[in-house]
Amino acid sequence: MFARALLLLLLVLNAGVAAWWLLRPPAPPAALELPSTAPRLRLVAEVAPAARPTAPSVPAAAASTTLPHAASVATPATAVAPERCLRLGPFDSDAALASAQSALRPQVARLAVATLPASARGWRVWLPALADRAAAQAVAARIAAAGITDYYIVADGDEANSIALGRYGNAESAQRRQAQLQAAGVAAQAQPLGGSVRWIDVAVHAADNDAALRASSGARQSRALDCARLH
Repeated sequence: MFARALLLLLLVLNAGVAAWWLLRPPAPPAALELPSTAPRLRLVAEVAPAARPTAPSVPAAAASTTLPHAASVATPATAVAPERCLRLGPFDSDAALASAQSALRPQVARLAVATLPASARGWRVWLPALADRAAAQAVAARIAAAGITDYYIVADGDEANSIALGRYGNAESAQRRQAQLQAAGVAAQAQPLGGSVRWIDVAVHAADNDAALRASSGARQSRALDCARLH
């Protein structure tokens, strides 16, 4: 009986010790002592702004060498104003032509005088009047010796002693005949029939006003012209 009571007591004591062990508060962890020479961890927020590392500055000379072409950037070329060409005229006298040229030169980029036939009556090839009838006959003999038979000597009138060498319906035919005669040693000339008139060919800016150019030059007409024909 006594032994049973003793065993029961031991069981109760063991149960009480186990319960205390399980229900006891946890012991605080022991502080870890670090050596005095060990570096301490610090939060970013704890670091003063002056102590934070900054990016290394680049010297001005070094910065200029990093972009070798920065200073040599090409500037765009100045745009050339569009150009167009006109034929102004006609001018019936030397005085009118000279006055128009003087008025137009400050206003235009280029200027040239063009001599055109006054009408569409055709062209002639001829030799202007020689000194006398004998001189005309001597030249006519040289023309015949070159194998050219299409000619005659003008006997009277304002063009007496000149030599006619043919009439043609357009400038191209007359100029071919002129070249043929000149190749044979005859100083022939090609001339429009019905006289000729002078015009002024000009190169102007695209925005220039045709009416203003006619007014300043005294021209009665203005015509569009291919700039390739303006020399």
